[in-house]
Amino acid sequence: MSRETIRHIRAEGEKAYEALSKELYLNYAGLKNKTDITGILKSFQDLLEPEVFSSLREAKTDVEEEKNGIQLMLSFLSETILLSKTSQIRDSILYLEASSIFSLGKTKIPFRSSRAALLKKSKKQETQEIQERREAILSKLNQLYLRQYAYKQKDSHDLGFSSYLHMYEAIEGLNTSKLVEKAKEFIRDTEYISRDLLKWFFLKRMDIKLKNANLNNMFYLLNSFELGAFPKMNPHSLAKALLSETALNPQAKIMFDSEKRKGHVSGTMCYASNPGVEILISTNTQGSIWDYESFLGSFGESLSYGYTERDENFEYKYLREKSFLGLFSELFKNLIFEPGWIKKHLRQDETNDFLKFLYLRRLMLERILSAKLIYEAALYQGQENKAEMYKEIMEIAIHCKASKHDYLFDIEPHLSSADSFKATIIEPQLRTYLIDNFDEQWWREKEAGEFLVNIWRTGGRTSVNNISEKYGFGDTDMSDLSKIYEEVLG
Repeated sequence: MSRETIRHIRAEGEKAYEALSKELYLNYAGLKNKTDITGILKSFQDLLEPEVFSSLREAKTDVEEEKNGIQLMLSFLSETILLSKTSQIRDSILYLEASSIFSLGKTKIPFRSSRAALLKKSKKQETQEIQERREAILSKLNQLYLRQYAYKQKDSHDLGFSSYLHMYEAIEGLNTSKLVEKAKEFIRDTEYISRDLLKWFFLKRMDIKLKNANLNNMFYLLNSFELGAFPKMNPHSLAKALLSETALNPQAKIMFDSEKRKGHVSGTMCYASNPGVEILISTNTQGSIWDYESFLGSFGESLSYGYTERDENFEYKYLREKSFLGLFSELFKNLIFEPGWIKKHLRQDETNDFLKFLYLRRLMLERILSAKLIYEAALYQGQENKAEMYKEIMEIAIHCKASKHDYLFDIEPHLSSADSFKATIIEPQLRTYLIDNFDEQWWREKEAGEFLVNIWRTGGRTSVNNISEKYGFGDTDMSDLSKIYEEVLG
């Protein structure tokens, strides 16, 4: 591969990344229903030729950071090339998601807030009405998702891979079959404790027997109880407190968008459209613990971009290994389960029942993630009866009834569950390292912050494997994750 080709990928890749990032932000933030991904990608046809991808794939180097850079560019190119083949479908999906609104009595509920609306409803009739209207929209979305899925498989062949799963594994460096076995192991090992605690809290807090419960009941339960007493989240104040405690001072300015709009995705998303200069955090709060989890996760992701040098090459400035981002997102999201952090920032005393309930919530969300990974791997191996398979796998994980209508919507973007599950396994190892080397309350230690900054400064030049080799954590050993639940849940 010539240096000229690399320069072309860097120059055009940066423009394409920025244009796509801006378009997605406008849509996800409820500022623009109709996207023009099709028009944007038409401007980059030379970049998105399969020959450019194949040429980059053949590039060889013995320098570790250059290898990381090539892998990041391959990841960006492959996903963008596949997106260009289905851009009209993607535009239709985003428009339908952003513009769909239905009524519940006199209340207007945007589709993108429908799942959050279910978190606030306990009456069976209300939840059924929301679910029925939500499923009507999902049925339309699923037709589009199925077309997108078929193209992903076909277009992966055109790039030289046997399937989309094969492409994703090769480029992202994932051993999906090994991760699936770990996910199955986690579901087996936490079967009894999760079932017993869920059964007990359902009866105690909602007077529902586990055999009669469904996924909506579970999400309502996991967002209620003492969790409803959490103070309303202020993104600006929380970010300021987090930066102050560990003396973090990212060179990039962190901007906030917290306007409530129709079509605004619930929760928090990070947009690193100009790393090293500014990071945008878009927040649509719902009034529950999920606000904190979502914000903290996105804040951790933003910090991993916030120390990027402004004049870095495209791949090191804009791109990151997905499990690398997920690792720091998980680290900060899981502050919500640290007793010391809860007491100071949320003014909650950690009673035994309260901690058990918090960790039951975390456990169930990780069982759901495990189920998604198991399902996705089977999906891309050509399994039939996709909706029924999703429902069956999910019901094993949650111990109660699930809807089959989420079988494609629930896994967007595709195969993200593999990276998320890998990050979930590694995060407790990083936490243990921080505790052992700094303090039980590592987030209050300046030295711990400096340690993290040294990793973040490397940006796209490093990877989870590099971190593992240097610091001794980052493999798929699940003992640290299991230890967390043993300590709290017994």
